[in-house]
Amino acid sequence: MLSDFISQLRITEKELQDELLASSNITTHKKADFIIKNNQYIKVLKIVLKGKVRVYQENAEREILIYYLNDMETCTLSLSACFEDCKSTVNAIVEEECTILNIPVRFVKNWNFKYKSWNTFTTNTFRNSYNHLINQYSNLAFQPLKDRLFDYLVSKAIDSVVKKSHQQLARELGTTREVISRLLKKLEKNDKLHLGQKEILILDNN
Repeated sequence: MLSDFISQLRITEKELQDELLASSNITTHKKADFIIKNNQYIKVLKIVLKGKVRVYQENAEREILIYYLNDMETCTLSLSACFEDCKSTVNAIVEEECTILNIPVRFVKNWNFKYKSWNTFTTNTFRNSYNHLINQYSNLAFQPLKDRLFDYLVSKAIDSVVKKSHQQLARELGTTREVISRLLKKLEKNDKLHLGQKEILILDNN
């Protein structure tokens, strides 16, 4: 899998390839495993080689989704902590079984100055995360929660079915279960979806 990472990131510097092989290690994690915890110092940069990780902040017994990490992605907030030797401000939990590349932070900053391909990787990570967060902010500021909820359900549906509880949806959208339940009933009344037992069927994704 490390060879896939090197290939996809177009890491052509032989010295960096050798350093990655010598300095990093690969671990596997099951669903619900924490790979990053809030208020802990970042000692290792974790890059998802395969799987899915949910990054979120927790505040007043509520969880606010920041973003998901998919194949060949890393947490921008953790990446920035590598340059500043500071504590994490987020949690990251495995959503789908993951294979993780672990790189000690002492290498991350140095590689950014030594190797063009690594600098490109970190720059792209920051840029993509910035664009995502700006889009998230725009949605929060201008899109009603009912519309955000429906768009989110459509994005998560597999064969028009979403298998998430009302509490999960509330947690991921930063609101309460009661609000989600009320909005889902309104969407069902408008024939946008059907509420089943532990699943939601999307009827109209337009």
